[in-house]
Amino acid sequence: MGKLFSMAAVAAAGGALPLASSAFGADRWQSSRATEERAVRALISEWVEAYQNLDAKRLDAHETPAVEIVDRFGQLRLPSATSENEKLWSDTFEMISRKSEPPTVTVDHIDFLRPEVALVQVSWQFSEGILLVDGARIPPFSEGV
Repeated sequence: MGKLFSMAAVAAAGGALPLASSAFGADRWQSSRATEERAVRALISEWVEAYQNLDAKRLDAHETPAVEIVDRFGQLRLPSATSENEKLWSDTFEMISRKSEPPTVTVDHIDFLRPEVALVQVSWQFSEGILLVDGARIPPFSEGV
């Protein structure tokens, strides 16, 4: 099947405050939004740490049950069921050398669709590429999720 490298990021913030049109309501939402944004950033940090440690079990614990994995070329799509997420990550990590330099990850944008739902844009920079267990190297690249 060739060399597969996959990534997915899913983030949802918990808790909700209804938006109000009054100034007081707007202030409450701004305060809540900052709290929610910190929660989203913490969730993304935990996901990234699990990825950088090639920990399929922890990644699975942070993902929604239904994930669609797309390879870095945008070609391969593997729809996943609840029981398959950990296996997808585990299979991917079996190909990545433990000596591979982890990516640099940046949260580019957080957009709250509703107070309890966030759409998060994350950029990954693989400045050294990815070293595979067979000694081959995927060249340096960047991508956004």
